[in-house]
Amino acid sequence: MTSTDKPAGWRPVIAGAFAFFTVMAGATIPTPLYPTYVSTYGFSPLIITVIFAVYGGGVITALLGTGPWSDQIGRKPLLLGGLVCTALASLTFVLADGLALILVARVLQGLSAGIFASTATVAVAEFAPKGHDRTGGILSTIANMGGLGMGPIIGGAIVAVLPGPLVTPYLIHLALVAVAGLLLWPVAEPHPSVKDPHLHPQGLAVPEQVRPIFVPAAISAFAGFMVCGFLGAVAPGFLGRVLGYTDAPLLTGFVAGVIFLTSCIGQIAEASLPKNRKLVIGMAILTFGIALVTLALWQQSLVWLIAAIAVAGLGHGVAFKSGLSAISALTPAHQASEVTATYFVVVYVAISIPVLIIGALEGPLGLPLVAVGYGAASALLSAAACLLILRRR
Repeated sequence: MTSTDKPAGWRPVIAGAFAFFTVMAGATIPTPLYPTYVSTYGFSPLIITVIFAVYGGGVITALLGTGPWSDQIGRKPLLLGGLVCTALASLTFVLADGLALILVARVLQGLSAGIFASTATVAVAEFAPKGHDRTGGILSTIANMGGLGMGPIIGGAIVAVLPGPLVTPYLIHLALVAVAGLLLWPVAEPHPSVKDPHLHPQGLAVPEQVRPIFVPAAISAFAGFMVCGFLGAVAPGFLGRVLGYTDAPLLTGFVAGVIFLTSCIGQIAEASLPKNRKLVIGMAILTFGIALVTLALWQQSLVWLIAAIAVAGLGHGVAFKSGLSAISALTPAHQASEVTATYFVVVYVAISIPVLIIGALEGPLGLPLVAVGYGAASALLSAAACLLILRRR
């Protein structure tokens, strides 16, 4: 089989999807461990948000630095490089004895996630057998968002039943990475390389004809991923210090992961929605869900918080997928990678930067007030995006 042929079986797509899942799960495994890092090293809330936020910097660096490389040197070198990065990240966590190595590990996790976000999304679809491109796309979505959602749940479950909470989850992840590498290694390269590659950073662009849809879609994505960042960085502290669940790593992992799991469902369901109304529907559900999350934070109700997060996740998935599709449909082919990279930069800025504000304000204002204010700001942003797209229609 040549590198441009479609694979004959399902083994390549399973190998690619499993590697994608493993990398993305590794990025969120630390979430339920943050309370343990606080008790072990005495980290402040601001330091915890910094630990979370530097991950986004790693993702953006990889997206901009290596985004177009797989089109020139092939998919597999980037995928294998991403697996090496995530393995080094887990190994660094195992060896970490303070803040410095923890930050290095988070940056490495971001680099691996960024490499896979730009390369594996395409590669998994290319690995799918001929005539099953849509199935390959669905598997890519499940691996990506499912990995982000299951990572904190897996981490919480490991901490709940096994000793060594700051070591064992990463050792198990290293084992999963080894399996992913063994599965991916023999898979044929799905994309031919060029003879004289010119590896350069990815540019950013939003062409004028794309801006009317890019702006509301990006604002909506920003609001949705602000909530994802909150749940990843701040929810462990909120569950412990505000709601009283001080020793519940599995619960913490579930609360942080459920938004990605329901987002995965929303992204898959997006294809069945009316073509011209997908983005509006997604934004409306997202706005409603974030408003419910804010209300649940104010009421300090765990049950309502989980239900609200599930609703927000569905809207997040529909809005994110339909927004990206709408942007792609209006983008000239020669600028597709630049526009997509710009959209993802917005997403990962939303995950990283706003949570630092929570970390800085928690001391003087208190976590309950800051959390409610953060939720309200996210809801207002999402509502503004919804109104912008309705005005455009």
